[in-house]
Amino acid sequence: MLPGSKTSFKVRQIATDTKERMLRSRALKPWGREVFDLSCLPGEQVLQRAVLVRKKLSAKEGGGWLSGTLYCTHFRLAFVPQDEQKRDDDADPILLGDHDVALTSIERVVAVGASRVKQVTPSTILRFTPEELVLFCRDLKVLCFLFDRLTPETQVMEITYALARFYQPLRPETVLSFQNATLGSTEMKQLLSNRRRDPCMNWFESEADWEAELERTGATGWRVSSVNDRFEMSTSLPRFNVVPQKVLDTELKRTFAHFNEGRIPRWCWRHPAGSDLLRMASFQNNIYHEKDDIRNLEALLFGGQQRCVVLELAEEVPTLAEIQLAHTRLRALCLGDIPTSLSVPDERWLSSLEGTRWLDHVRCCLKKASEVACLLRDGHLTVILQEPEDRDMSCVVSSLAQIMCDPHCRAPPGFQGLVQKEWVTAGHRFLTRANYYRDRERDKEEAPVFLLFLDCVWQLWAQYPSCFQLTEAYLLALHDSTYLPLFSSFLSDCQRERSRRSQHLSQTYTPINGWREGLMHDPSPVLADPPLPPVWDWALQYSPERRVRFTHPVATPAPHSPLLNGTLSTSELSDGAPGSVFLLSRGTFSSPVNLLPWRSGGASASGRRSHRQAPTPEKPPSGLERLLKGIRKPPSGPLEPLLPLLLAPCLGFWRGCYLRGVLHAQAFSHPNPSSLHPVEHLAREVEQLRDKLASLGNTVGTGRKPESHGSDTGLNQNTNNSNLPPVTPQCTVATPRVLPPDSAPAKRTALFSPT
Repeated sequence: MLPGSKTSFKVRQIATDTKERMLRSRALKPWGREVFDLSCLPGEQVLQRAVLVRKKLSAKEGGGWLSGTLYCTHFRLAFVPQDEQKRDDDADPILLGDHDVALTSIERVVAVGASRVKQVTPSTILRFTPEELVLFCRDLKVLCFLFDRLTPETQVMEITYALARFYQPLRPETVLSFQNATLGSTEMKQLLSNRRRDPCMNWFESEADWEAELERTGATGWRVSSVNDRFEMSTSLPRFNVVPQKVLDTELKRTFAHFNEGRIPRWCWRHPAGSDLLRMASFQNNIYHEKDDIRNLEALLFGGQQRCVVLELAEEVPTLAEIQLAHTRLRALCLGDIPTSLSVPDERWLSSLEGTRWLDHVRCCLKKASEVACLLRDGHLTVILQEPEDRDMSCVVSSLAQIMCDPHCRAPPGFQGLVQKEWVTAGHRFLTRANYYRDRERDKEEAPVFLLFLDCVWQLWAQYPSCFQLTEAYLLALHDSTYLPLFSSFLSDCQRERSRRSQHLSQTYTPINGWREGLMHDPSPVLADPPLPPVWDWALQYSPERRVRFTHPVATPAPHSPLLNGTLSTSELSDGAPGSVFLLSRGTFSSPVNLLPWRSGGASASGRRSHRQAPTPEKPPSGLERLLKGIRKPPSGPLEPLLPLLLAPCLGFWRGCYLRGVLHAQAFSHPNPSSLHPVEHLAREVEQLRDKLASLGNTVGTGRKPESHGSDTGLNQNTNNSNLPPVTPQCTVATPRVLPPDSAPAKRTALFSPT
């Protein structure tokens, strides 16, 4: 068949060496930022670009298609609309534009041709020219970019190969190179070093920050201890911890050995009614409790109160493996198995959602936090959250309880301070749970605990929107930031690791447990370059137009309808003797003798004689047995918590987060003409009328009957290959390249233009 003839195929066979030739010709000669209209970061260079590209807009963006230019850099895939005004060169840079996506946030790239669909990887060799790129992101977004037929095929292939080469961070050094490409330039380092922190939020990194929190909550009888200033007592606890005033630092040092990882009971928050919220890890086994140790331990537990309630979180909250499994199933349900079967049939979607058990875990966390909030409301007791390691679910329950009880935590500055206090400085393993480096050794420890917390916060916001100053857009921005490995808040497991990254400490010290470490001689030191900004620097991430949508003024809340929750009364606890310790488990109170090790038979003889005996659990008080039963009207007092609706029909599904890409996925899997954009319907009708006019014109001019096939326009019509079987695409996207109903599958006669 002669090349260039009217019956030749449009889809060209790309030779194997084409990919290598394209990468050699462009990848080694990146363009500078002054060449194009893209507002690049300092040091950012454009690898490839493609003109005449259309991006499919989501429903919130207005739907339809947006024309512009697509750029690929070492950091991001940027889309610049053709009518967008270029930002001022003197303005502060923004990491991601409104239509950009970071390369590390991309999970899979699918190239769509006229009759072929192929997932693109660094080793992929395409043998067809893509007409559309579909990007499936780790934050559940789906981006669709359509190439115009006038887009040069070399640009289409080059940007596809460049994207396939750089989008997958497979190794730690790949993530490090990504960070250096984004923040490693001299100008960017200087910019980050000169940026000021938000003065409206509490960072909980200094002694003054903790003292300010004590003053804000009106907590008396507590002090800020710096005994862990050099992380000698506990490597996972922060430098400063709040402990009772009557416990001296010399006495406090003796208590760290009694708890896992040295995570002693420490103060988190005080309710206006006078109750205190504490967190601690489980007790160490086979520890000898001396008389002085018992006195100091009970001083930490009671904190000046007469009664203490311990909540064992490990028995009632989901495990890390259950959270990871539920989130994996949720992703598979919302995005599907790409690129084969992308969606579950509609009649089974809700049952499949229930089968993920994600909402069950959300309900469990909200229920436990509601119990804590009700306990704190009645006042004059300490509520202690106990977890084996005190670094995961205690962060969730403690934060949710404070959001329910404290209006300060429902505004962005207070919410950010809450995350800093209960997650960042408290030692939540962000790096391990996110597993940015895709380390196989950390696969078993990967679990989106923080994302589960954000879903719980969204449930509260959805039920009480008038009580929150932050919005859903704010929660979505924080959710998406967790998938971007650029922020110091999420790239370490504790405050000690963040300190090691920001500065090299040359001192060598010997803690009390005999463990020795020389930070300057660590065989695998944590690099301090480039500097990483905190996640709360929103001006570095989003434009002012998007940041405006993060907050809204809080109006006076309207009267609420009756809640389908029970009331928790701790009046039964007032009958207990001073020094009583109760266990709240599965909705009932009890007072087991082995709750505290030194009160059971394992304690020393002197310790048993010196301590008051625990009350006999002959009739344990029961205050939570009516939870989720009956109907009560919410109290109108200012101290009442925001108790969520916990029944199954009352919990919502975070559609704005989990279903952001499901419409694209459904269109990609099941193209339906009825679901086309109205302009696409109009383009189809115009094309049909054009074919009819052409057919009638040929009939009138020649006197011949119109042929059954469409007129020969020189586009992909091979009449000599009628014996070939028709090519049926396995998976296609509803694309604007519209075909008349009576045309051949390979015929393309028009290009949709949104204008």
